[in-house]
Parts: sequence; C-alpha cells; structure tokens
Amino acid sequence: MKKEYLISLKQYIQNYSLCNELKQYKGLHNGKRCFIIGTGPSLTVEDLEKLKNEITFGSNRIFEIFPKTTWRPTYYMNQDYKLIEKFQQDIKAVDCQRLFLPIDAKHFFADNDNISYFVLRYKEFYPGFADFSMHLNRFMGQGFTVTYGAIQMAYYMGFSEVYLLGIDHNYSVSLDENGIPVIKDNVQDYFAGSKASNKGLNLPRIVESTMAYITARKFADAHPGFTVYNATRGGKLEAFKRVDLDEVLSPNPNSCQ
Repeated sequence: MKKEYLISLKQYIQNYSLCNELKQYKGLHNGKRCFIIGTGPSLTVEDLEKLKNEITFGSNRIFEIFPKTTWRPTYYMNQDYKLIEKFQQDIKAVDCQRLFLPIDAKHFFADNDNISYFVLRYKEFYPGFADFSMHLNRFMGQGFTVTYGAIQMAYYMGFSEVYLLGIDHNYSVSLDENGIPVIKDNVQDYFAGSKASNKGLNLPRIVESTMAYITARKFADAHPGFTVYNATRGGKLEAFKRVDLDEVLSPNPNSCQ
C-alpha cells in the first residue's frame, strides 16, 4: 500500500468518530442544486446577492467580501493548511451552517463545534487522474484546489446540479508541472477589493488542478443525475459545460436553502 494511503488511513483511524460525523450530511440534499463560489476576479457582489436563497459553498478567503454583501454561504470549505493557519480567526467568524476543514487543522479550532472534519488524502497524480472520493467520511481526494473538494462534497451530499461561480482558473503566479513558477502580467487573482496576497502561501498548481477538474467532469459523465456546470463569467476553466448564471436563476424552479 502506498505511503499516502497509509497516512490517510492512519488519520482516519485516529479520528474515527470525528470523521464519521460527516455521515449526517450524506444525501442530505438529494436532488437539489448548489453553487460553489470561488474568489476569482469575475466574482461580483451583485451575483452573490442573487444567490441568497440558494445553497452555496464559500471557500478560502471569501470572507473578505462579506462587508460588501448580505449574502453568506450555507457551507464553508478550506483545505489549505497554510491559509487556514494564517486566517484561522476569520474562518472562525464565518457565519454559515457548517464549516468543512481538514483533520490536520483541528487543533486551531478546539473550541468550535460548528466544524466537520475530513481526511485530505495527499497524492501526486499528474499526469493521471485525481482520486474522487464517494466516501468523504473516510477521505477526500486531493485536487490541489478547494473547488475540487467542494465538488466531492456536493456529490456526497446528494446534489444533482452543481454550478461553479467565480472560478477563473487563471493566476498571476502559478506552478507548472515541474514546480517552476509561471508569471503572467496584468492578471488579477481575486475579486475586486480583495486584500488577498499569496505571499507565504502555497502557489496554485494549475496543471494538477486542471486535471482534477477533468477528473470531476469524467466522474459526472459516468454518474447520471450528477452534473457540474461552469457559471463563471469568463475565466479560463473549460472542463465543464458553460451556462449563463442569469439564465440559471431565472426562472428559478429549484431554489432551496
């Protein structure tokens, strides 16, 4: 058995009770739709306001837009240890129904009972496909983007339609397949007004995350009743069918929160 499997298995066994708390969310939203919100430059306050009656997942530094909008995510997810360590106080203050965080960050949140933990199975998979977990109480597949984790969570929770918004998949600095930084001029990383900086944090691994998105699309293709759409306005993500957010929301026959 490979090292990464042994590590994740050990984490699961050591935290069996905590991990299995996720079972309460299995199939919770069967047949419904949800929106997974990124923090890319295409994200706007206006679009978030339109989602106040929808089930949404926020992630990473989404809290930086809270002062500008009354929208709040239904769920919050983060899987980047360095980011969690740096912004743990902001994460604790996120007003949502539940936060989903990796088990190795639990020591930052010992006094918070609004968190469910998962084992993030680290695995170098490129140029192959990422792991897509159907049993999140056991582990979550690493895709080097929190959006991939949120897609797995959406499947686990029973959603039939998943819409991505603000996932621009384009960064001013990212790592190529050899771990070498690639710099793009005149590229904005985050939504307008964000104070976010990648200094001291993990750089995006865009080649691997692209393959993770392709993995998610193939998984959805193989599982009727589960579809992922890209409702991002622009951006570079082409792994999923593109849809217009305004058309998705009007009319809105399946609003549910």
